[in-house]
Amino acid sequence: MHPFFYCSRELFRLKNRIRLNNNRMSDSTEHIAKLKELLNAELQKSNTDNSVVLQLSHELAQLDEEQVRFSVDAGIINRLGKELVGRHETAVSELVKNAYDADATKVSLTFESAWNEGGTLTIIDNGVGMDRGQLIGGFMRLSSADKIHNPVSPRYGRTRAGKKGIGRFATQRLGAKLTITTQILDADTALEVCIEWARFETDKELQLISNQVKEVDKVQEEGTILKIEGLREAWSDAMIKRAYRYTSDLLQPFPLSEKRKESEEDRTDPGFQSNYFRQDNDDINPIIDDQEAFFQHALAEIEGYVLESGQGCWSLKSDRLNFPEEVFLIGKERDDEKSPFEQIKNIHFKCFYFIYDSSLLPKQVMTFIRSVARDSGGIRLYRNGFRVLPYGENENDWLGLDASVRRRVILTPHGNNNFFGFVELSDPNGELFNETSSREGLIENDAFHQLTDFVFRSMVTATKKVAELRKRKKSTSQKDWEKKGKKKNEDDIDFAILDLKDIVGDDASRESENDPSPTPDSDSGKNEQIKGAIEKIEAARAKEKEDKQVLIEELNMLRVLAGLGLVIGEFVHEVERFLPAFDADISYIKKAVEKMKTALKRAERLDANLKSFTTYTSYFYEAISRNVLRELEPIEIRDIVDMFREVIKEDIKRSAYTFREPIFEDYNLWTIPMHRSEWASILFNFYINSKKGIKRAGNPGELLIRAGREEGNIFLEFSDNGDGIPTENHDKIFNAFFTTTSAAGRNASDEEALRGIGLGLKIVRDIVESYGGEIYVASPHEGFVTTMRIEIPENSDESEEDE
Repeated sequence: MHPFFYCSRELFRLKNRIRLNNNRMSDSTEHIAKLKELLNAELQKSNTDNSVVLQLSHELAQLDEEQVRFSVDAGIINRLGKELVGRHETAVSELVKNAYDADATKVSLTFESAWNEGGTLTIIDNGVGMDRGQLIGGFMRLSSADKIHNPVSPRYGRTRAGKKGIGRFATQRLGAKLTITTQILDADTALEVCIEWARFETDKELQLISNQVKEVDKVQEEGTILKIEGLREAWSDAMIKRAYRYTSDLLQPFPLSEKRKESEEDRTDPGFQSNYFRQDNDDINPIIDDQEAFFQHALAEIEGYVLESGQGCWSLKSDRLNFPEEVFLIGKERDDEKSPFEQIKNIHFKCFYFIYDSSLLPKQVMTFIRSVARDSGGIRLYRNGFRVLPYGENENDWLGLDASVRRRVILTPHGNNNFFGFVELSDPNGELFNETSSREGLIENDAFHQLTDFVFRSMVTATKKVAELRKRKKSTSQKDWEKKGKKKNEDDIDFAILDLKDIVGDDASRESENDPSPTPDSDSGKNEQIKGAIEKIEAARAKEKEDKQVLIEELNMLRVLAGLGLVIGEFVHEVERFLPAFDADISYIKKAVEKMKTALKRAERLDANLKSFTTYTSYFYEAISRNVLRELEPIEIRDIVDMFREVIKEDIKRSAYTFREPIFEDYNLWTIPMHRSEWASILFNFYINSKKGIKRAGNPGELLIRAGREEGNIFLEFSDNGDGIPTENHDKIFNAFFTTTSAAGRNASDEEALRGIGLGLKIVRDIVESYGGEIYVASPHEGFVTTMRIEIPENSDESEEDE
């Protein structure tokens, strides 16, 4: 092209661009002028519409050619709700933590019509509430700096538990609509805001979506009520209980005495309690609270006092051991129970005593309580109503309980993790106890030593009394103890027999002392006692028979399964002998028919099927071999999943399923030492159950495995798109013999008879819980219907030894 024509064309283009820019600038100038005119007109109104002002200001800012500003799309609310709060149990726990941060002493959560999606969750706390400024500048502001500027709560000085700004997104994660009603002590009315989360759509400007705040009548003196409607997931009782456990770090099973709560006005933290309820129609039923989670499972309550006179005493109460509260004296001198403690007075302590034994605590409860005990167990110290650190902190052994356990002179369990409790000192003038110059603890003077001696001896003596009631040896020096082989439920029978002996003994004493004949009233009372004792015996015997029958049924079935396992092992072993010959024959056939397309295709299919069969046999042969050798080893989840997928690969093809690429959220996902064969059992159980659900649903099968690390556990989730599990069956499916599959026919094979008997998930649960893990039905991943989740403790170099 000639240079002249080229330059002329470029000049023409440049002129066009200048003209277009001038037009745009002219249009923009006119538009800006129009917006300013509208904005000025709106500001002149007596009742200004702030939404219009915001809209006009926003448009003016966008037309600013010299300055640029960040803007926020409204869709960020939905993204943050899903990404920051992955699980709905976590979302609920975050809202409970917000109540704790607001200095609430109690919070109640009621799930209404929540067995299925679309229910309502109401959360009511009695915290300090929010005024208008706090509601707008705190709750309604993204990335609020309130918890940075105020790291402790205003009333009780609690360290903030909630994560920064996650609470409001938790409500979006849980339901479609949120109504906040909040009130403070100094106000005559409450504030109410309704938020419809569907309004926060993508491609809308966040600040232009308004939510009306209005004044309403107070519902309570102070506190906040969150009403979340249109719940996005169904809630089973097990899910509700897990949400409770996620807030276990807030649990204070060492509240101060009721007397101090009522009399003190020095902002002493009275503790925090959460209660969970389910409402169906007009029925409101408790699901879990502190009493159920902790206190009712304590083996005993131990309490002690040093009176004004210096006399020490302690008491023991145990409903489980049928021991009513009884008070015992304790003196400064071990041999004189009435010798006074000269240096201390007005001392009070109370604690709940736990022994981690499967005969005393249900497995899941025991796992939960032990996990809390590791962080919060022990005895805390309060002086004049204020907590004194570091007493009772993790690994702080100020009473010498752990040191005593290591000496193994006293055999009763009495480490810090066996207790949840507190000690109260009343010393307003600082006459007996003074803080160190660093304010870390108290000066260890004579009064302090007498205090620790009194509390330690009272608690340990109480544990010995418990051992005596349980007919256990108390110390290595005990000479009069004879071990008796008792069965599990014989303790209850023993106590009933002792009751009868006491009654007979009273009669014998009365006769020997020549007392007059008993009156009708006393006869009646005696008969009631005898009837009560007999009822205990009958109840204990019935429970023993019931437990024994369940064990017999389980043992019979496990015997069949064990026999079948041996047959499978022998079968696999024999198959291994024939595989080389099969390989050689198939190679020969393929060569012989290589020019016959149909025959060759059949031979190749036979070869592929045999390789699949070989993979199966090798997998089970290794699993059985390792199980026979009883080898325990840390398991890397990635290896187990890859091996499992390789084994079922051909079955997946035949079933026309889609097995998505597994999601591993971290590396080195090592569990504590386990048997590899146990993971084979776990994954095949999940797979078989998924196949049944997919067949019932009639869907093109789809499976997904997701694994990762979370809070000291390695988790694995197995998801399918079958027909799902009804919410009310989420707990039942792990019970022995619970099944939704009908019994096999009378002429069924052993395999058919065993399939669907309801032991698979029970066995899986037993495997998982034997390692201190947990298995449950989790919220399904997007695109799936059922997700089974397993959590197993992560392997660590420092293995913890069980007590």
